[in-house]
Amino acid sequence: MFDPTAFENIKTVMEGAIYDKDLEGTIAILDRNDIFNSSKLAREYSISFALKNQGNALMTFRLLANAQNLAGELLEIKSLQEEVGCTIAVEIVVKHANDSSVYAMLKELLKNIWGKKREIKQEIRLNPYACDNMVENHLSIAFNRLITEDQMDDLVVMVDYMEKTLQLIADNKMFYSL
Repeated sequence: MFDPTAFENIKTVMEGAIYDKDLEGTIAILDRNDIFNSSKLAREYSISFALKNQGNALMTFRLLANAQNLAGELLEIKSLQEEVGCTIAVEIVVKHANDSSVYAMLKELLKNIWGKKREIKQEIRLNPYACDNMVENHLSIAFNRLITEDQMDDLVVMVDYMEKTLQLIADNKMFYSL
């Protein structure tokens, strides 16, 4: 028998917490991926969901671990101890008018929920041939540090933050169905 890695343990806990929200009927899980890259010895897990009966925002929780993370954990080599853990990211997709005030409002909304220290990026996709001036905004929240099993309780609370973020977007009438 082997000890599961931090990646496996975090994945299991987050998947369970998100599926619990789905079973409660507050969210609907739309996609799930568990990918192993054999050339780089890397893992990626993602799960995407939206509020039940709401189609104006898509949330994705992403968990990543590479060969250094795994080696640091399994081999217990002193020089690799700073590599132990996983990287997480939260991504949101919304559709709205191409208006700079909406970008600023979204950034402020996310900083108010997730904290001022979080790095918020917005990647805008637009159809140059469409006459509707609409964009698809891909927002990402980066935590810029490795996460370990020591933060497991914080990760479970993160599911509530994700749901709150989706609810605040759903309550705002400037976002359109994806």
